Amino acid sequence: MEILDLRHTIITNAEVFRLLQDRRKQQNELPKDQRPKTIGTVIYETCKYLQETPAVTQKNADIEQFIRAVTPFKLTGVEILQLINLRPITAIEIQLIVEECEERLNEEQIDSLIAIIQENLPEPLSDVSKVNTTSEKES
Repeated sequence: MEILDLRHTIITNAEVFRLLQDRRKQQNELPKDQRPKTIGTVIYETCKYLQETPAVTQKNADIEQFIRAVTPFKLTGVEILQLINLRPITAIEIQLIVEECEERLNEEQIDSLIAIIQENLPEPLSDVSKVNTTSEKES
């Protein structure tokens, strides 16, 4: 077996979103009869889904800063990836993501982790619009 590319890695939803947006721009530059239709549909549907997730508002700098901030928690790469992709805001969500959370993190650490998430990863657009809609209704 020969390894062709050593740089295979897991990427965040934000990175997938940016890659697909770039791919969509490339396809839009092609004449309509040269655009692959099935790929266009997959790109459209995936971007549509990702627009409802935290991925839309996350920048590379936010993600890098978040990864540095959670280093003391000794989380696995997959746990960090899920925290970035899902942007949990409650202790229950953290406990569902972090394996054996009760043994690895105490309540203060979980609260600290939630604060780090809120500080470093911007709110998804859907959450911001929900807050704005709720505020407007109360007025």
